[in-house]
Parts: sequence; C-alpha cells; structure tokens
Amino acid sequence: MTVRLLKHSRAFNCYILLSVWILLVIAGIYKFLDWSPKVIQTTPSPITETFEASGSAGRKSKRIFRLCNFPEDINEGDEGIRDSRKWILKGILILIRHGDRGPLQHVQKISTIDCGTEETQLIQSYKSYLYNLTINGKVQWTGPGPFHAFPLMPQSARQCQLGQLTMQGISQHLNLGQMLQKSYYKVWPRLLSLNPEEVLVYSTIYRRTFQSGLAFLFGLIPNETLTKVTIGESQSMSFCFNDCECPVTESLKKFVQSSELHQLKSHPAIETLAQTTGRLLISADAEQKALIKDPYVIRDALLTFVCHRSGLPCEKPGNCVRKQNVAGIIAYTDWINYQKWRNIHWQRLSLLKSYGHVRHIVQQMLHMVGSNGPNLVLYSGHDFTLLHLSTALGLINDPLLLRYASRLVFEVYQDNRNNDEKGTYFRLLSNVNPTTC
Repeated sequence: MTVRLLKHSRAFNCYILLSVWILLVIAGIYKFLDWSPKVIQTTPSPITETFEASGSAGRKSKRIFRLCNFPEDINEGDEGIRDSRKWILKGILILIRHGDRGPLQHVQKISTIDCGTEETQLIQSYKSYLYNLTINGKVQWTGPGPFHAFPLMPQSARQCQLGQLTMQGISQHLNLGQMLQKSYYKVWPRLLSLNPEEVLVYSTIYRRTFQSGLAFLFGLIPNETLTKVTIGESQSMSFCFNDCECPVTESLKKFVQSSELHQLKSHPAIETLAQTTGRLLISADAEQKALIKDPYVIRDALLTFVCHRSGLPCEKPGNCVRKQNVAGIIAYTDWINYQKWRNIHWQRLSLLKSYGHVRHIVQQMLHMVGSNGPNLVLYSGHDFTLLHLSTALGLINDPLLLRYASRLVFEVYQDNRNNDEKGTYFRLLSNVNPTTC
C-alpha cells in the first residue's frame, strides 16, 4: 500500500513539472511574438497636374493649348482666290514649320509621355503609300544625296525622341496639306495636275523638316507627282542659299542676347521660377546646368508634356511642376518675343538673316509671272525661319505664328481686270491673316 502511494506521488510530481515546463515555454514564445497590428509604410504617389483642353479649363490653359496646334485644330484659313474674274492665281510659295517633335534637351521622365496620335484614315493612306514605294524601290528622296538613308517616318510611334518628329507631327502636316488642297483646288485646278518640274521643294538638313515636308505634300498634291518630286537641301535654317555670309550678324546677335539676359536679370521672380522649374525638368548633367535656367529651353520641355496631354512631372510629393509654372514661363517668353520685335538690333539681324530667303522668293515669283515655273514652292523649316522672315517683312508679332505646323503663304496674282492698271501682286497669309502687296 505504501509502495503504491509513492508511485502515484512520483507520477503526479512528474506531471506537475511537465505542465509547468510547457507553460514556461508558451510564455516565452508569447513574450517574443509581436501581436500589435502592422502599419505598412507606403510612399504616396505624387499628384501630377494635367492641362485640360475643354470643360472647366481656364482661358490661359486654352490659350496654351493653341500653341500645340493639335491635328484636329488645323482649320481652313483665307487661302484661295476671292474673285477669279479680277485675279489670276499664278502660283503659291509656302513656308512651313516642322510638326510636333520631342524636346531638344534631355528631359526627365520623358519615357512616361505618349507622343503617339490617333491612327486616322489619312495616316493609314500615307503609310500605305510609303510602304508601296519602298517595296517597289521607287523612293528617290533618300537615295544618294543630302537626305541619304533618312527614315520617311518617325522611328518610334509612341516615344518622344530627342529633337525628332512625332506621329502627332506627321498628322499635323497631313491635315494641313489636305486642308490647303481643299482651299485651292476649286479656284486653282492646276494644283491637281502639276508636273514634278513645276514643284520646287527645299528642306533644311534635319529629319523633322524632311519628314514634315513629305507629309505636307502628300496631303497637297497628287501622289504620282510627289513620287517624282526632287527635294533640295538648305544648309541654313534661314534658307539663305548663296547669300549667307555677313559678319555683322554675329555682333547683332550678341546685342540681342545681352538684351534678353538683362531683361531676365531685371525679373528675379521669373529667374527663380525658371530655375526651380528647370531642376524638375532638365536632366542635371554637367553639360545642361546652364540650360536649367533658360526660359526658352524650359518652355520647350514643358510643351512636350502639355502638347501630349501628359501629367506635369514631379520629383517627389509636394515638389511638382504646376500649371501656374507653365503659364508663367510661356507668358514671359511671349513677352520677350514681343519686346524683341521692337528691338532695332533684332530687326536688323532678321533683315540680314532673311535677305537670301527673300531674294530667292522674289526670283521664284518672277518665274511664276513669266509662266516658266515653278508654280508651287515649299520651304520646310523651323520656328527661327518664320521668326526672322516675319520680322523682316514687318508682320505683327503673333505667338501662334511660331507653333508647330504653322505656315506663311505667298499667293502670286496677275490683275485680270479690263483697265490700264494691270500688274502683279502677291498676298501674304500668316496662318489665317492676309496682307496684300
């Protein structure tokens, strides 16, 4: 009996010890476990601002969008004869600026921008035309010569490549050419039956002007004529041809640059705005540090975002480019251009820069009147081409004149009235505003 009780007592003690040990182990596990709710730290996405073209968009936003000259916004102007009984249209000369392009400087977060455009029926027709020419070996423009191996279209359908034409730029010029064809073919049927020898085309030695000129001509003249047209090169953005050398232009250019720098220094708020905005836009490598505070460089970079309806860039939350930054930079650069128009040094510089171009235009006008052609002349150039020429011709400063796919049109007329005042006249149209001389 005593032996039994001792055995039960030992078993009971072992059970108690085992239970205490298990409780201690569980208590230790609980001690090292963290049962408090976890808070996941997330970095909030930067809230970017986007310009809206309609609806609640303010007047300033709509005005800025007009600088983009979207393909769907290209409308008929005043081109064409008003009264064919009084006037005979002998020919037209057209100066265009290239279409929408990627920025000229390396821009941060540019890969987020979609530089594509809607695939319209006109774009599809143009692609088909170029494809058929290529497979049949009939592409003469990119053979041996100044535009050798130039691509006929932008190499990327969606990317904004540095200084290269975008598909939106192609669409702009297809629409512009087609629009001008509608304006002219009823009053000047000859447009649709021009021989290749009656069409004279010049482009600066840049892909964006070459591609813009081709797209524009596709919309303007018959395909069979375009296929055989020769495209000449201009080594100068001013189309000065044989009249380019003038040492005075360099000193005048320095006067203009000095004046612009002085104006920027006299507006410290704009200088600060340019620097803060530039740091968020321009890639901060050593070569581009000087460009970060250049209002024109910043304007160019900003329009890449605005004209593709992309959200304005952010470095981090709370440090973003805002709509007011865009409005401020564009308003200032427009004001500088207006001041420049009144600057005697700028006027003289523009006269000298445009002398060769004006002389070439006059020569072609005389050929048109003499009925020995050409009857259609195209110059595919840049904003500086339009800027210098319009200043030299005394046109009123117009910010819209320098937008992508803008145009200057010279219409050459002969007086057809039955009187003794027969003569030759030309009408100059800047986008939509006519001037008769």
